[in-house]
Amino acid sequence: MKRFFLLMSITILITSIAGCSSPHKKYHSTDMPDPQSFNAHFGDMDANGDGLVTWDEFAAYFQNAEEKVFNAVDLNQNGNIDHDEWHEFKEAHGLKQHD
Repeated sequence: MKRFFLLMSITILITSIAGCSSPHKKYHSTDMPDPQSFNAHFGDMDANGDGLVTWDEFAAYFQNAEEKVFNAVDLNQNGNIDHDEWHEFKEAHGLKQHD
């Protein structure tokens, strides 16, 4: 009986872990353009070097960008993209980190 409960516990644990790491999990709540077209070094977008990327800087760097893309990357919705938000976006989409 102990063996049965142990086996069931392991099965439940494995199932819950597999469910949490679903490859179909979306990073954004809306449909977004191909993230590959937004693979850039943070410092290249940060034109004034203040450690934040504003919508104006983002739009200047990605000339065809829509504001919904910027807003989706701005996770804390403070009107700027910081370095951590940018790298979280890139990591979520498997984009290469630039040195």
